[in-house]
Amino acid sequence: MKHILFSLLLASFAAAQQPSPEDQPTSAKEAAMEKIFSSMGAADFPAAVKEAKKAGVHPQVILEARFLHLVDLRDETALAALAPELLKQSDSFDPDTSEVFSVKEDWLAIVHYTQALAALQKGDKAGFKTHITEAFWLSPRQGQAFAPHIDRLRLDEAMASVTLDPQRPMPMQSGAKASTLGQLMKGKKATLIHFWSPMSQEVQINLPDFILTTKSCSEQNIAVISVLVGHYPGILEDAETMRKEDANKAQCSWVVDSNKKSLANLLRITDLPTMVIASPEGKILFNGHPSDNNFWNTLQKIAPQFKRPNSFKDKADD
Repeated sequence: MKHILFSLLLASFAAAQQPSPEDQPTSAKEAAMEKIFSSMGAADFPAAVKEAKKAGVHPQVILEARFLHLVDLRDETALAALAPELLKQSDSFDPDTSEVFSVKEDWLAIVHYTQALAALQKGDKAGFKTHITEAFWLSPRQGQAFAPHIDRLRLDEAMASVTLDPQRPMPMQSGAKASTLGQLMKGKKATLIHFWSPMSQEVQINLPDFILTTKSCSEQNIAVISVLVGHYPGILEDAETMRKEDANKAQCSWVVDSNKKSLANLLRITDLPTMVIASPEGKILFNGHPSDNNFWNTLQKIAPQFKRPNSFKDKADD
């Protein structure tokens, strides 16, 4: 799943180029520039940058490509480290030279964006708020790329104070005798809680991958609890049809969330599917989308031999 900011800026790059079918690079410089933008996110990008420098591609254009490359990789540490270079270029930034940014405000927005990431890594909440707010103000159209970082900060702060109650009742989706959260988590290295609904098309598409994930978790003594979210008429029947037809191979406990003081509300679940990883003590180790590399990294820290389904690796790059 490509980063939103990468998609927005790449679209801007494509629009700026306005190529015709017969357009071909007419010089070594143009060929080198085409190479760096076509290899972003790829292993051969550093070699393309060297070639671009040798061919005389403008340093500003190379810096723009380096920024997009790191966005595509979702390397927030490297993006934060790039902030001083982007800031240094600001005074001499030339929209006519740019291959990506049509106005200077868009450039200044990504400068503040990287500065916000740097502040976030230092634990400087005030600095993060200042820079991310300025990024929004300068380039509202890129706001959908900036907003998730605010959501993530708020979620992480909220999760730091959450400890799951082992006595929480967990009604079984099949109608069998209810269990407690503590019973389902007992004796496991960790617990993966999967929030889902049969109304979610993404859940349906990714169900085979979820099944593979539950098997990998089972092999590593990690409990999996799949929590049905929603209360529309007939949801339980729809969920049971889905479970019996496709998900009966999943090695997990299928439960139904409560109507009041729900687990989904406690964990601030706003999108489906969402994965939450909890420690044996009920502390939240991860809360987010399964395409997030931090999800898999957390599982592999818990169980170094955990095997990530290849199909999920592919989806993370789409």
